Amino acid sequence: MDTSKESTLTWAVAEIIEPASLSRRLKGTKKLVVKLGIDPTSRELHLGHAVVLRKLRQFQDLGHQAVLVIGDFTGLIGDPSGVNITRPALSKEQIRDNMVTYMEQAGRIIDLKKVEIVYNSKWLSKISLPEFIDIASKVSLNGLVEREDFAKRLGAGKPVALHELIYAVAMAIDSVELKADIELGGWDQRLNLLLGRELQKKSGQIPQDLVIMRPLIGLDGVRKMSSSLGNYIGLTDSGDQMFGKVMSIPDSLIVHYGELAALMGTESEVKASLKNIHPREQKVLVASRIVELYHGAPAAKKALKNFNQTFRDKKVADHMASELLFSQKSISLLHAVAQATECSNTQAGRLISQGAIKLNGVKMTDPKLEITLTGELILHIGKHAFRKLGRRK
Repeated sequence: MDTSKESTLTWAVAEIIEPASLSRRLKGTKKLVVKLGIDPTSRELHLGHAVVLRKLRQFQDLGHQAVLVIGDFTGLIGDPSGVNITRPALSKEQIRDNMVTYMEQAGRIIDLKKVEIVYNSKWLSKISLPEFIDIASKVSLNGLVEREDFAKRLGAGKPVALHELIYAVAMAIDSVELKADIELGGWDQRLNLLLGRELQKKSGQIPQDLVIMRPLIGLDGVRKMSSSLGNYIGLTDSGDQMFGKVMSIPDSLIVHYGELAALMGTESEVKASLKNIHPREQKVLVASRIVELYHGAPAAKKALKNFNQTFRDKKVADHMASELLFSQKSISLLHAVAQATECSNTQAGRLISQGAIKLNGVKMTDPKLEITLTGELILHIGKHAFRKLGRRK
């Protein structure tokens, strides 16, 4: 990947605040503190996380200090960004379990030997109520409630809980505590990041510059990739699973994935390299490149072979389907689909009603269907996703 200063300021970047300040800082000799916060909302990272992690790696390669902030405290609050309902807060046990594999996964992209890893509970859990009130006095409520996601909910008569407002303040406190020079984040975090600048300024610090990243659109072709939405490709997915999921994306996202997930160049370079190639073969190129990035060239060749076996020879290759185990003797189709896709029962029911679900090759339309967990059970979701259903021993 290009590690030049120019690429660091352009690749996958939606907006820079403030560009002149950031340019000056990068021309200087000071080792900059570059902050990236991640809340452990699930057990695995996905290709959407990888985009911003690669940006952090670019700053590392320029010699700056990368700081990965694990939001073990803010995860207890629940990030409200980009959602139209109050996001459930995580328990301490969930956060602990989710954090187990985070570092190993992040280490596939960033240099863990050169990153400072901090947990924001270290300072946030020690702030007294009087101290928090003093901090809160420096924050404008108007700016918080004018956020797009909050404004939509308030306009529709939906509640915005007080703790959701506190989340943004807590995230801003992280920037003050670390004296961050630069903060990275997605577009949905924009107002949270701006609040960090505001609080730093009112705390007598030079405000951080912001590098706001473009989102990687998820497999549904509409919303950003998200673990909670189930429209993601996990960094821990096997090569075959990665390949199959990429092959399921809408044709309109091929260039998008080629640029942000496969690192095939800029948007114009990707378009040029895929010109006059059939969309299916374009996806094959992009999928192969992504698998190669995370699993190596031999795995990419094997994934292509297994994919062709599955969809040309009409066989389900064992490698294409990961296991999904249950403790019960039987489960409803609705429950199986919801667990397999990590989505709500409503979304699972929609997939079933749309005819997107097959069991052992037969289309299933009754969400109440009871599936006895014996024998070979292959759940086929959409065009290219498979899960083996079984009972936990």
